[in-house]
Amino acid sequence: MGSVFSPANKVSLTPGSFLTYIFPVFVCQYMMGVLVQLRGTQVYRVALLPIVLWFTWRASISVDPSGGDPARAQLHSVHVLLMFSEAVCSFVWATAQEPYRRIPVDGKLSSESQGSRDKEDSDSIATALWNAWDLLLNVRGIGWNWSRGLILPKPAFEIHSRPVFVLWSAVHFAFQVLAFDATAQVIRMISPEGFTSVTGASIYDPSLPPVWQLLRSVTISGLVMLMLYFGMGWFYHLLAMLFVTVFKQHPSQWPPAFDSPWLSTSLNDLWGRRWHQVLRHTFLMVAGRPSKFLFGRLGGVLGVFLLSGLVHEVEHRSFGRGGNFVVVVGFFTMNGIGVVLERVWKRVTGRSVGGIWGWMWTFSWMALWAVPLVDEWGKIGRFGASDYVPGVFRQSAALASFVRRYI
Repeated sequence: MGSVFSPANKVSLTPGSFLTYIFPVFVCQYMMGVLVQLRGTQVYRVALLPIVLWFTWRASISVDPSGGDPARAQLHSVHVLLMFSEAVCSFVWATAQEPYRRIPVDGKLSSESQGSRDKEDSDSIATALWNAWDLLLNVRGIGWNWSRGLILPKPAFEIHSRPVFVLWSAVHFAFQVLAFDATAQVIRMISPEGFTSVTGASIYDPSLPPVWQLLRSVTISGLVMLMLYFGMGWFYHLLAMLFVTVFKQHPSQWPPAFDSPWLSTSLNDLWGRRWHQVLRHTFLMVAGRPSKFLFGRLGGVLGVFLLSGLVHEVEHRSFGRGGNFVVVVGFFTMNGIGVVLERVWKRVTGRSVGGIWGWMWTFSWMALWAVPLVDEWGKIGRFGASDYVPGVFRQSAALASFVRRYI
């Protein structure tokens, strides 16, 4: 798998390679989004599915947005992950049993569509053509009938005005960009030599006493998770500003991506509510329901975590420097087992995991499996390949310099 998804022997991302390899993926995905809204189209969707899968596979193994630059390898990783997501999403749409329908958001439809205002017009092709754009850009399904059971974080206060929402998102975006960069700089300062380079190195430092080595490894791993939180946060707010402005989505379609994950008092609380739920529906449809049917409810839980591990393994291998399947997939599988253990505990004792002891359990279990995962990331040079543009402007360093000079 590593040789297939690695950036070696691939073409750079240019207008020509985009039109040849990537544009067909989005065209087919758009067609699938139109068909899934119309009745009696499952045969056509199933027939289209192999074509979509072929195009996503071809794009994954043919294009390298990083241009072969190790310092920009994260771009290639994101590209492979996006193509993989498009493939599994297409599978879900192709096998949907009922047409997807728009539902009101805060008393209004989730974006401005003339055709979808009337129920009787819900099967029209014109309506489906417009709504497919929202379907493509709305991975959590807010404002759609297929996202039943989705738990969404509540914003600090409701915003209905698009200009106010965009301004508020811009403030969050700026803060999280600074926080992401500052966290990355702290990781660089306290990590072993080579850990944050493109060549990569282990998180473990044998020259340190075991206790200090453990403390530093856990601290670095915690900071890495915090960096991921800020990184996904600024990207989320960037998309929110774009889609609310350009595609006229309603601000209610963009509630917070996370719900204070550091306050989690159980693994169920962390993964089922407080961490982002972007791919929840997709994972449930592709892995959760089949595993539940075959192995029962707890088997469904493990199936979702196993699929998540496989997705991250593909993304990990896309750096082209090998990897450790047991460590990467094991992190997610063991978190699934932790969730199962909590449910068994509740069944046996009648009490849910929670409180301060639940908080300690949650992050002790996370640290146990996160440290080997972060070590694996460090070995492939992931933390030296975090720049999307070579010589990227260091926002936190510039801000600190400004404060020292003028304040």
